[in-house]
Formats: sequence, C-alpha cells, structure tokens
Amino acid sequence: MEQITLTRKELYDLVWAEPLSRLAKKYKISDNGLRKICKRMNIPIPAMGYWQKIQYGKQVNVTKLPAKYEEKDEITLGEKGEGDINIDSPIVQQRKLIQSIDHTKDLPLTVPERLSSRPDKLIRSTMDYYDAVSRYYKSHHGTHPDRINVLNIQVQEESRPRAFRLLDTIIKVLRSRKHDIIADHFTTYAKIGDEQVKFRLREKQRISDIKTSYDGQQYESTGEFVFVIDIRSYNRKEVKDGYEPIKTKISTIIAMLELEGKRMKEERIASEIRRKIWEEQEKIERELKKRQDKEAHAFKKLFLQAIRLHQANILWNYIQTVETNAVKNGTVSEELKTRMNWAENKVSWYDPLINDPDPLLTDHHKTHLFKDFLKEWQ
Repeated sequence: MEQITLTRKELYDLVWAEPLSRLAKKYKISDNGLRKICKRMNIPIPAMGYWQKIQYGKQVNVTKLPAKYEEKDEITLGEKGEGDINIDSPIVQQRKLIQSIDHTKDLPLTVPERLSSRPDKLIRSTMDYYDAVSRYYKSHHGTHPDRINVLNIQVQEESRPRAFRLLDTIIKVLRSRKHDIIADHFTTYAKIGDEQVKFRLREKQRISDIKTSYDGQQYESTGEFVFVIDIRSYNRKEVKDGYEPIKTKISTIIAMLELEGKRMKEERIASEIRRKIWEEQEKIERELKKRQDKEAHAFKKLFLQAIRLHQANILWNYIQTVETNAVKNGTVSEELKTRMNWAENKVSWYDPLINDPDPLLTDHHKTHLFKDFLKEWQ
C-alpha cells in the first residue's frame, strides 16, 4: 500500500474539499479515525449538512484553520495502490502542477534580494502611487492620488520593498505562463484564460505594547506575509510564511492560481450548461402553454358557435311557430310580415351556418349580446 505525507494545511484543504467518507476510503482509514487525526491536529471539519448545502448551491460557512498548533505539522496516511489513486484529487493535481512548474525552463521562480531594475509595470505604478501618497500627506497640498493600476498590498510601509520583490516575481512568472494581471482600484486579479482569480498580499499584524494617546490598540508589523486567493466571499486559500519562507513557495502560488482559474472555468461552463437547460425547459413550457391557450381558445370558439347555432334554431322555430299560428288564426298582417322579415334577417345574421351581414350589428355584438346568459354555459 502506497503512503502519502500531508502537511496540516494540506489535510485541512482536503477535508474541506471532499467528504470525510470519501477521503477515508481513499486513504484506507475509518471515518472516525480521520476525525481523530483532525482533532489531534486541531483541524476543523465541516459541520453536518455542509455537503448537502454545497450540492444545492446554498451558502456555507468555512471554519478557518486555527493558527495555534505546536505539535508535528505532518501526517502520513496509507493510500490506495497506484492504479486506484484518484488523479482528480485537488492535492494530487496541485502537486503535479507544482512539479511541472518547477521543471519548466527559464521561469524566474527565485525572489531576488533587490528589486529588478526593470520591475513589472504594475509594480512600478504601485510604487509610484505609494510615493505620491507619502508626498501628499507630508505636504497636505493638492488632491489625494488616484488608485489606478495599484496592486492590493496590505502590508506595513517598512515591509513594502519585500512585498514588491515577491509580487514582481509572481507577476513575471504568471506573464511567462501567458497569463495577465489586472489591478482595478482596490482589487487585483490574475487573469487565467477567461477567468479572473482575485488575490492580495497581506501581512500578519500583532498588537503593539505601545499605547496610543486615546488608549486604543496599536498594531505593528510582524514581517510575516500571507498570499490570499479569495475564492468566494466566505472562502479563500492562503500561502504564508512559516517553517519555509513564502519566497520559496512561488510555484505553489502559481499552481493554486492556475487551478483556481481552471475550477472557475469548469464552474462557469457547468453553470452555462445549467442555464441553457433551464432556458430550453422554459422555452418548451412556454410553447406548451401557447399551444394549450390556442387549443383552449379554439375549443371555446367551437363551443360558442354551437351555442349560437342552438340559439339560432330556437329563434327559427319561434319565427316559424309565430307565422304558422298567424296563418291558422287568420291574423297575418303587414306589420307582422315586416316584423317576421326583420326577425329572419337578424337570425340569418346570427346563425353561424349563414352569417349574413347586418347593416348595424357586428361580430362583436354576436359575442356580447348574450354575455350574461352565456356565463351560465361556461
């Protein structure tokens, strides 16, 4: 059985990327055994219902990895045979990509001790911005500089030179790998293909022993950097200074950015497929509704025609009965003939089998003359 050694951070990433039951099968360990390891290494695990919420696209809360931990930072687990290894595992993908980046020729993966004489244009514009801000606060004249093409760097002033060197290296490697960088006011993105992966560089701070005049807390620089990839508003990935300085983890940072871009692309494509399926279903339902309405309208028209024919037959019978009765009783008069002639013309207009024109009435009247009466039929 193969073995794999994971850092505490890598195990944390795993348990928040896949359900414990799936990880337990992969690493030949029980669910409970994996939980005990996480508890021993102070690694939080997803609460019950977390993966169901993920499945249905609901918002979830991700517990941060606690910084307080002083025990062994690595754990060795048994892994399935090579033929059974899950090559789609995030950790496996990341390690393979890191190795590929490390073995790519001519990539400037080493952070120099001094900033290059030809820094990236975004490094230069960021440096110019901070210089302009410094002059503005010293002179108190003019307007505050615009934050245009400025990288999102959240570090103390004394730590900026190191931050510039680190980011200059990261940006140059990204550009060498055909990616772009966008600095949009207070947000920075690595453009991986068509996806924009949001990132920033911050510095850990600690509360200073120096008290302020208003008895508030003052923070001071620790010199420890954290490269943050903001995945969603409630989730992020970090690479930080630790046993190994962050400057030795450039390939890891690049791999994480590229894999996040890949994940975003896959998520966007899947979302687009779901949207198209939904739109097609909506189209089918709209067309069905249209056909149903058309069919119902045609049937209603048929029903009304039948009602009109029935009413016309009643009127024809009435006219015939009146005429027969007048002849029988010898009461036929010019007035009666005129009235019966008028009635015959109106019924010929109303009868759906005849539909003679009328000088005054229209088809609208055919529908609305007996509207209240027809309500009883509908």
